[in-house]
Amino acid sequence: MRNPVQDYLEQIVEQCGAAGGEVAAYIPELAAADPDRFALCLATVDGQVYEVGQAEHRFSIQSISKPFTYALGLHDQGVETVARKVDVEPSGDAFNEISLAPGSGRPKNPMINAGAITATSLVAGDDEDDRFGRALDWFGAFAGRELEVDEGVYGSELATAHRNRAIAHMLREFEILEDDPEEVLRRYVRQCSIAVDTRDLALMAATLANGGRQPRTGRQLLEAHLVEHVLSVMTTCGMYDAAGDWVSAVGMPAKSGVSGGIIGVLPGQVGVAVFSPRLDAHGNSARGVALFERMSRDMEMHLMHVSRGSRSALRSSYSLQTARSRTRWQGADDEVLDRVAGRARVYELHGDLLFAGAESVARTVVEDAPEVAVFDLTQVNEIAQVSRVTLLALRDRLREAGSEAVAVDPAGVFPDPDAGTERASPIFPDLASAVEWCERELIRAHCGPRPEPDPVEDHPLMRDLEASAAEAVRAAMTRRVVPDGETVLEAGGPFSGVHLIVRGRAEALGTGPDGQSVTLVTMGPGTSFGELALGTDGEQQTTIRAVEELELLVLTAQDLARLADEDPVIGVQVWRAIARDGYRVADRALRRGAVRAR
Repeated sequence: MRNPVQDYLEQIVEQCGAAGGEVAAYIPELAAADPDRFALCLATVDGQVYEVGQAEHRFSIQSISKPFTYALGLHDQGVETVARKVDVEPSGDAFNEISLAPGSGRPKNPMINAGAITATSLVAGDDEDDRFGRALDWFGAFAGRELEVDEGVYGSELATAHRNRAIAHMLREFEILEDDPEEVLRRYVRQCSIAVDTRDLALMAATLANGGRQPRTGRQLLEAHLVEHVLSVMTTCGMYDAAGDWVSAVGMPAKSGVSGGIIGVLPGQVGVAVFSPRLDAHGNSARGVALFERMSRDMEMHLMHVSRGSRSALRSSYSLQTARSRTRWQGADDEVLDRVAGRARVYELHGDLLFAGAESVARTVVEDAPEVAVFDLTQVNEIAQVSRVTLLALRDRLREAGSEAVAVDPAGVFPDPDAGTERASPIFPDLASAVEWCERELIRAHCGPRPEPDPVEDHPLMRDLEASAAEAVRAAMTRRVVPDGETVLEAGGPFSGVHLIVRGRAEALGTGPDGQSVTLVTMGPGTSFGELALGTDGEQQTTIRAVEELELLVLTAQDLARLADEDPVIGVQVWRAIARDGYRVADRALRRGAVRAR
């Protein structure tokens, strides 16, 4: 079954189409790049990666290296030391502007070249090779694999780095650089020449989104407070002189590179990377900017979007094998459910359902591939539009696979756009009724050809008896009709025998935490009640009431005693059958209670 998140990404790539712009021409190796290459990757904070296009094509990281080098400088030197060398103010200038802040002589921020060269000088190490080696390892740790330098790009860029060489010597003149500016320049150009693919960049961005913890390896690379510092500077300065337009239209921390890459970070949710070499007038990937604007609108990524925070959207997931309904089914149907109940699953959601939550739910459901999926939205507050689209697409994928999706939505937080049509999904006011509906569907789908079940002969009490014992029980039973709404057994009363339902429905009532009466289980033809009192010192623990006119066959306590006295062998068979059925019911109730308590 296809994941609807993958479908969405492929759809927006097609809709955004190609964009204008030209490849970077001032570096010969970049000028030779194929302008029509393209890739989009989205990585979640738990390490799932979605890809569209040529995600494994490698290119030089260029200025996308800047936030990671800045992060390493913060990690090595601390915020105060770094701040004495490079400011964090938006410059409004192009990335390669030769400018320093008046008075302090500091570069305005670490995302322009002057600040990035300064940040490179702050990486700790014994010598040039050691310092660059640490930077290369640092980048690789964020990507989750070892990275290498594209030596062709390095040689080409170093040979044409006249402007950056001027910036480096100017920084040395103002004592911002304390080391040989040529050595710092070499390290800066080499770090810009590290070869990455779009998947690498998405995982590097996802590491920042995950508070500095790499999603795949689990390594905590950068302290959370330093991640906040890096993301803040990326937000205000990462897109150079287009930063204002970016914050207004996209509104997320980002960084671009002249090779055609852009990364974006949605804290707590995802890292996104796009590669498309055609650049706009600001030196940013033209198609990349268009895609980020589209995703920001659809996924509500904008940092100013007002939404309550939420924990993981998927509170709990379990199959009906461990959480059957309160309905007691007759023998043959019960056997079907014992065999196939695991093919239906409940997904309990909560909080605000944002893109990352919907993605996680969709991925889980695709992996489970249930025959019936129940989405319990009882504790969901709000659902983002992209999450609505994702869940509806998930329903379509389930149906294409021959499955079905239903919802528990008492507050109507997720109106079905297909309501009133044949495509509408079943909606239930509570989980109990949804689970019962699922059980009916599983029984209908898997019962196979069989004669109409007999509510008496198919009951476990009768089915497990030898012929002579079954005949003796049938002869001992008395028929009773109970009107709708009348109480059959009162809680607190003594054990009064086994009551087998031939026709109609009954409910067992207990007392809830607030003292109110609650329905514990419903029962129909082929099921029985009364026998569980044998496990509670002979005292009836629940009130049994008819919800439809009942026709019962009753094996009273006196009849049971008489059968055992007259023929001990038959008595043992009857008591064994009662105990076996009672344990089956009790086990199911315990498993249901365990799931409810999660």
